[in-house]
Amino acid sequence: MFTEEVTGPRTKRVTATASLVTDLSWLMHVAAGPSMQAKYPRLAEMFEGREDLADCVRNFWKDSSPQEDCFTEMQVLAQHADAVGVTDPDVLWSAIEEAVATVPLELEMPSESPEDRATYLDRLRRLRESPALLRSYLELLEAVWAPVDAMWQQALPIIEEAGRQVVAQYERGRSLELLIPQGCDILHVRLPDILAKVEAGQQPLLFVPCLFFGSSMYLELSGLVTIGTGVGQGDAVARAQTESVARRLKAVADPTRLAILHSLATAPSSVGELAVLFRLAQPTVSMHVKVLRQNGLVRSQRQGGRLRLSADAGAVELLLDELRQAVLLGADGHQPAGASTTGSDLIPATVVDRTLSAAPVTS
Repeated sequence: MFTEEVTGPRTKRVTATASLVTDLSWLMHVAAGPSMQAKYPRLAEMFEGREDLADCVRNFWKDSSPQEDCFTEMQVLAQHADAVGVTDPDVLWSAIEEAVATVPLELEMPSESPEDRATYLDRLRRLRESPALLRSYLELLEAVWAPVDAMWQQALPIIEEAGRQVVAQYERGRSLELLIPQGCDILHVRLPDILAKVEAGQQPLLFVPCLFFGSSMYLELSGLVTIGTGVGQGDAVARAQTESVARRLKAVADPTRLAILHSLATAPSSVGELAVLFRLAQPTVSMHVKVLRQNGLVRSQRQGGRLRLSADAGAVELLLDELRQAVLLGADGHQPAGASTTGSDLIPATVVDRTLSAAPVTS
């Protein structure tokens, strides 16, 4: 029976990170499996007009069922290169390329079946032996990721915050049993041993929030257990889009800054004039004006050797429009924003809808 009771000090190695390679593994999974495209139509849209690319993913290895291929060897290479937490695609491609030459070919992979482990290790061997195959491999990864990179980078603050929240819950006393999604048969079997080692400080545990998949993944490799937790694509993107609105609202939430903005909307002024008007020290006014300028709400223009400040009416109108859009309207002007598109299924990251594994990082 699971419990939230916690005894003793928290000295466990539990961390979280965003992971480009882990999100990419799910995209490869969707591209390779027609059934996954049917189950996740919003993700399948990313391959509309690029069916040839999906075919390339599906046929690249030809050593396993396409329904169950998440290119786990890619995640193995990323972990070996200490690049699971990398968010720059160019850095990741270079790290994977360099790791091919040195990754051990006799790795223990407790999260994988013996058959799948043999498949992934054979792929690593083939990549090492064939520079041409490695080149094609990297080109494929880059081609799949390139169209979604801007979206993922925009959502990155939300993905990172999701990771911080999971770790914070653990640090506040929530048990790992309740934090770890158990959608994987292998994880269910190994969970007691994993929990015992993590609680004893003998094994690190990494949570990886992901944008492009369901809500459960598991990879155990080289002493590190990685657990994937899903971030609904619609929710994450909606929050990323409203983050700018929230930041600008925070800028005008201060009564003095809002009064300064009102004054500048009435008449352009200098910092000195504002200081006299509001009976404040010039450095204090300068600080408030800096916040407003950083958020694009105030602009400046030199007149007669003096810097004149004025409210940017267009920027203020845009803020109001974006706030109205975020709170009252959805993307089509009628529906509430933020509905999740990836669903809440407990799905593993390295193999289809049934059970198996995923990717890594450190604590």
